[in-house]
Amino acid sequence: MEKDISLFSSPFSADPDTAPHQLQLELIELQCDDELRGRQQQLSLTDFYRQLEKGRFPEMRTFAKRMLSLFGSTYLCEQTFSVMNLNKNRLRSRLTDAHLRDILRISTTAVKPDLARVLQSRSQYHPSH
Repeated sequence: MEKDISLFSSPFSADPDTAPHQLQLELIELQCDDELRGRQQQLSLTDFYRQLEKGRFPEMRTFAKRMLSLFGSTYLCEQTFSVMNLNKNRLRSRLTDAHLRDILRISTTAVKPDLARVLQSRSQYHPSH
């Protein structure tokens, strides 16, 4: 895994002989392109791999997608597990699986509610019974 991470993070200094066989030719072509070397120094890794031509570097793009998904999925799994451990404890023994699923969904989503707009749409904040 260390070789893959090294190849992903610095493709211009990687040795093509030690790279996976399906990436070797594309890696050599990538390293020979001075324009791409300049772009790699200016852009973030995500943006650099995103701007590679699909027809010219299909294996490198696939490799980059796989490497980028490793970190996002691991982080999300750890975040979700931590939230679950905080919410599901012996003091909350009546918490149903459906309720826990809803808590986890809300806790790990990137969507932020617009509370000001929701409150403005209500005529009363505390309706009477």
